[in-house]
Amino acid sequence: MNKIIVHIDLNAFFVQCEILQNPKLKGLPVAIGYDSRRSVISTSSYEARKRGVFSGMPVSQAKAKCRDLILVPVHFSLYQHYSRTFFSFLRNRYPVLEQASVDECYIDMTGQIDEEHLREELFDLQMELYRVTDLKCSIGVGWNKFLAKMGSDYKKPLGLTIFTKENYQKMLFPLPISSMFGIGKKTAPKLEAFGILTLGDLYETSDPRVKQCLGNMYPYLKDELNGIGNDVVDTSAFDPKSISAERTFYNEENSYEEISQMLHACAEEVVKEAKKYHKKAAAVGIKIRNNQFVTKSKRMTLSSPTDLVDEVYRTSLALLDQMYQNEEVRLVGVMLERLLDVKDAPQKKEDDFLKMINENLKEGGKIYTLGEKEK
Repeated sequence: MNKIIVHIDLNAFFVQCEILQNPKLKGLPVAIGYDSRRSVISTSSYEARKRGVFSGMPVSQAKAKCRDLILVPVHFSLYQHYSRTFFSFLRNRYPVLEQASVDECYIDMTGQIDEEHLREELFDLQMELYRVTDLKCSIGVGWNKFLAKMGSDYKKPLGLTIFTKENYQKMLFPLPISSMFGIGKKTAPKLEAFGILTLGDLYETSDPRVKQCLGNMYPYLKDELNGIGNDVVDTSAFDPKSISAERTFYNEENSYEEISQMLHACAEEVVKEAKKYHKKAAAVGIKIRNNQFVTKSKRMTLSSPTDLVDEVYRTSLALLDQMYQNEEVRLVGVMLERLLDVKDAPQKKEDDFLKMINENLKEGGKIYTLGEKEK
């Protein structure tokens, strides 16, 4: 018997959350992002997408395409709240669930759902999810994770697509190659240059240039188009290996105080996330992107793992002192890396943190106390 693998994807999730908080946004062209020259769109409502506004697009370009675009800044805590509601609803019903991101998951429903009435039962699930959580989703079904994922993307919003051995190639092969899960935005144009315009073209080709372009991914993608793919839904709890947070300035910033305040906001966010997963970080890193879109990053290994905002922030400032050259900055970020479970993390002595900072800083580096610049 074939497995029944279901992929559930919340539609324009960040925008949905904002509309739930402010119903006046419903039906309007809305995008998540900061109103500055260098910001990019995080996600957009379907009304905005119809006007040519998509994720990853510079805000300036989005506003040029959609003059009445409504920009809403990112509210991560709000999205996390609705994400927890979404997963709580599903986990109470389906034990074999794998969280893929904040707004999507795979579920193995083999033996848990009536195959003869599959569409009706999944439609009922879709409507009940909306009734209970106020969140709209699209659902894809196949006998492996690739087909389930392609199914949830096939029709949005509120799509329900079921692939069978008889219909999947007929439905998928005409789709543009850029829509194939596993083909990135940079790879798609390269394949198109070789005449690979659709999924069907990739299925048919044996062009050595395509094999070279895709490298080790080539046999996997070919297998997926043949209906052969991973059907194992990992039920282990989501276990992040790293946690990061970024902030984009409304306008380019070269004030040390403003940059350090933004780092503090990032530090608070990553520590909150780490504590949610009962993690401590053995390394802290920061990222800086200047007004020329040049991105620099640097990380420091800690003498002992931490989950304290104070320590993460001060490490971030120490790294900033090594990297910052008074240029205008458009984005900063903080990363927690080499995460350990709290129960496995070694205890540290009280003065280990400052000792580590002194040992890691380059000559001429400075140390600042929390929220205070050295004078």
